[in-house]
Amino acid sequence: MKRSKKSTGRNWLLSGTASCLAMLAPVAAIAQEAAPAPAPASGDQVAAGADAQQGLGEIVVTATRRSESIQKVPISLQALTPEKLEQRQVNSFSDYVTLLPSVSYASLGPGRSDLFFRGIAVDGGQLSTAGTYLDDIPLTTAGRMPEIHVYDMARVEALSGPQGTLFGSSSLSGTLRLITNKPDFSKFSAGYDVEANKYGKGDAGHMEEGFVNVPLADNLAVRLVGFYRHDGGYIDNTAGSHTYQLGDDDPSTSITITNKDMVKDNYNPVTEYGGRAALAWQPAPDWTVSPQFVYQYLNAQGGFNYDPRVGDLKVHDFHETYNKDEWYQAALTVTGKIADFDVVSSTGYFKRRIKNANDYTYYTVFYDSQGPGYEAYLQFRNKAGNLIDPTQQYFGNNTNRKFTQELRISVPKSWPFSLTVGGFYQWQKNEFNEDYYIPGLHDATNVDGGTSYLRRDAFYLTEVDRIFKDYALFAEGTYEVVPHVKVTGGIRLFRAKNESHGFEGVQSTALAAGCTTPFTGPRVTTCDNVTVANPYNESGETHKVSVAWQVASDKMVYATYSTGFRPGGSNTIAPDHPYKADRLTNFELGFKTAWGPNFRFNLAAYYEKWKGIQYSVVPSGFQGNGLTLNAGDGRVYGVEADFDWRLGPLSISGSGAYNDAALSSDFCNLTGPGSTEQFAACTGEPDKIAAAKGTRLPRQPKFKGTMVARYGFSLGSLDSFVQAAANHQSSSTSNLDTFKNSLLGDTPGFSSFDFSAGVSKANWNAEIFLQNAFDKRGQLSKNTFCAIEVCSGSSRTLPIKPQFFGIRFGQKF
Repeated sequence: MKRSKKSTGRNWLLSGTASCLAMLAPVAAIAQEAAPAPAPASGDQVAAGADAQQGLGEIVVTATRRSESIQKVPISLQALTPEKLEQRQVNSFSDYVTLLPSVSYASLGPGRSDLFFRGIAVDGGQLSTAGTYLDDIPLTTAGRMPEIHVYDMARVEALSGPQGTLFGSSSLSGTLRLITNKPDFSKFSAGYDVEANKYGKGDAGHMEEGFVNVPLADNLAVRLVGFYRHDGGYIDNTAGSHTYQLGDDDPSTSITITNKDMVKDNYNPVTEYGGRAALAWQPAPDWTVSPQFVYQYLNAQGGFNYDPRVGDLKVHDFHETYNKDEWYQAALTVTGKIADFDVVSSTGYFKRRIKNANDYTYYTVFYDSQGPGYEAYLQFRNKAGNLIDPTQQYFGNNTNRKFTQELRISVPKSWPFSLTVGGFYQWQKNEFNEDYYIPGLHDATNVDGGTSYLRRDAFYLTEVDRIFKDYALFAEGTYEVVPHVKVTGGIRLFRAKNESHGFEGVQSTALAAGCTTPFTGPRVTTCDNVTVANPYNESGETHKVSVAWQVASDKMVYATYSTGFRPGGSNTIAPDHPYKADRLTNFELGFKTAWGPNFRFNLAAYYEKWKGIQYSVVPSGFQGNGLTLNAGDGRVYGVEADFDWRLGPLSISGSGAYNDAALSSDFCNLTGPGSTEQFAACTGEPDKIAAAKGTRLPRQPKFKGTMVARYGFSLGSLDSFVQAAANHQSSSTSNLDTFKNSLLGDTPGFSSFDFSAGVSKANWNAEIFLQNAFDKRGQLSKNTFCAIEVCSGSSRTLPIKPQFFGIRFGQKF
C-alpha cells in the first residue's frame, strides 16, 4: 500500500525525535562521571538565594543586525528571553503575542492570523503591514502568518515602528523576529519536555518536544529539534437547520437542510508536528557556514470563532471546516571576514501548501433571505429534475513560494564609526486555486436551462498567480559625535514590482471576458481577466535618523525618526484604478534605564503619520470580488513602557502600551452601488463619507498590558516557585468603515489571569499551570467569511484561549 507523504514525514519526525531522546541516557551518565558538579538548571528553575545575587542580567539582541544589549538600542524593542517564554508556557503565536503590548492581531484560527503594531491595522492590500522573520529570513504572509512553533528559541524580538531601512517593504509598522538557538561547537547538550493539558470544559491534549546539540568535530556541530502537539477542542458544533425559499414565493420550491452529520462537541482539535535541523561548519578561522532546514505541518479542524447567537463557544456549521498547512524553509547563512570587514550572506527558500475548507452556508442563506430575484444563485436541478441543495462550500488549495537573498558588509570594529551596507532581493509567487462550489453543480442546470459551473462544481472560481519582486540597497551607520552622544543614519533605496495573472469570478464574468465555459484548459491561461496592461512598478526610499545620549553607563535617552512603506498594486475589477503604496513616518522619543542590578525601566512615546491607508472593499454586483483603495490618512499617538524589578526571591515585571490611532482625513466612499471609484472629495458631505476624520483605526485596543509576579523559594532540597500573571486590554473597533463597524460591533475590554507553580532539582523541572483561570471570554476580534454587508448576520467572534490547565516535565543534559 502506498504511504502518504505526510504519514512518512510524521513517522520520520517522531522516530527521529525518539532516537535523539534515547541518546540522552548514556550521555547523561558519561557527563555525571566526567563532572562532579550537577548540570546547570534551566531558565525556569529558580533558586531563591541565587535570585537575590544574580540581578536582572543583560539581554543581547540583533535588532540592528549586530549583537548588542537591548538597553543600548535606540528604538522601542521588546525581547522575550528563553526564561520568559518557558515561564509563560509559550509554544505558539497566540501565546507570545499576549505578552507584546504593542501587537494586536485578527485571526480565523491557527495559521490564519495577521498581526499589527501600534494600531496600524486595517483590512486591505495584498501584503501585510508587519514583517515576520525566522532568524534573518522573512516569512511574511498577509492574513496567513506561519505558525512557527516556539521551542529551543534564543528569543522573540518585537521591533515597534517602521523598520524600512534594515527590514524592508512589509515592515511598515514593525517587525517580529523569532531567533533560534544555533549549533554549539563547545559541548554536547540535549533536553526534552512533555506536557499533558486540557481545556476547562473541552478536551485533553498533550505535547512532546526535544532537542539535541552534537559537536561532530572542533569545527562542526549539528542541532536537531522535534515536536509533536495535539490540542483538544473547545468549540461545540450544535444541531441546526435552515429552510431555503430559493429566491421565489413558491412554497413547492423549498429545501430544508440540517447539520446532523456534523454535530460534535469540542470539534476544533489541532494536531501539529515538525522539526528543525541546523548545521554549523567553520571551514576557516572567522568563517562559519550555517545551513538550516525547518519543517512544520498543521491540521486544524473546525472553526476557532464562535457564534454568540448560538451560545457560548458554540456554532452551527453545516459542512466540513479545516485548515491543513504544510511548509518548509531552507536557509543558508554564511558569516566571515574579508580583511577586517564582517560579511553576512543570508539565503532562504520558503514553500507553503495550504488546503483549507470552510462552511459557506451563511453566504447562501443571505441570498435566500433577499426574496425573489435571486433564483440564479439558488435554483439548480439535477438530471432527474429535482432541486439540489444550493448551499455553497469553499475549498482552497494554495501554494506560496518565496526566495530571498541578502548580503551585508560591516566596517571593522576598530573604526571610529559603525556602518553596515547591503543589498536585498526577494521573489515570491502566490498561487491561488479556490472553489466556491455547490456539490453536484456540474451535473445540474440553472433556471435558464443552462449550466453555471466553471470547473468541477465551482460557481465562483479563483485561479490566480500573483508574483512579487523586491530589490533594495541599504546602509545604516552610527558615529559618536561627542562623548556619549551617538548619531545613527540609515537609508534604503527600493524597487517593488508585482503582477497578477489568471481568472476570478463567476460564469458571467468569464463570458464577458470572451471565454468559453466550462473551463477545460490549463489554469491561469484558459481565461485571464486579471492581467493589467501596466503592472505595478514603484521605486523610492526610506530613512532613519536617531540621536542617542548615554547619560550614564546604564541610562540612555534617544530620539528616532524613521519611515516605512508597503507596495501598492492593481485591482482586477478596476484595472484603471491601481492603489498606491502606503507610507508610515515615525517620530519617537524614549529612554532606557537601569537603576542598580535589580531594576530596569524603559519608555517610548511616539507620533506616527500613516499616508494612503490601503483598505479593501467589496462593491455590489461583483459577486464578492473586491478591490483595494487608498482610504485617506491616519495618525497614532502612543506610549510604550516595560519594567523588570527583582526583590530578592521576588521578581515583578510588566509592560504596556497606549495607542490612540485614528483617521487624520476623511475616508471617501465609492460613488455609488456597483461603482469602483471613490469620490474625489467628501469633506462636509456625510453621504459621501465612509469614515470621518477622527474615526478610530480598527483591531487595536487603546490600552494593552501584562504584569507578572514570580516568587522563588526552597522546598526541602527542591528549588521552587509560584507565579501569577495578569493580562488586560481595552475595547477595540472592528472595521474602519463606520457602517460596517456598526454591523459587526466593537469588541469589549477584558482581563484574564494565569497561575503556575513548579519545582526543580539538578537537571529536571516540573510545573503545573492554569491559564485564563476564571474562564473569561475575552473577545479579540469579530470576523465574517464573506463581505461584511452580506455575512454580518452570521459573524463570529475570536475568543482568547478558554480556561486551560496542565502539567509539564522537562530535563536538560
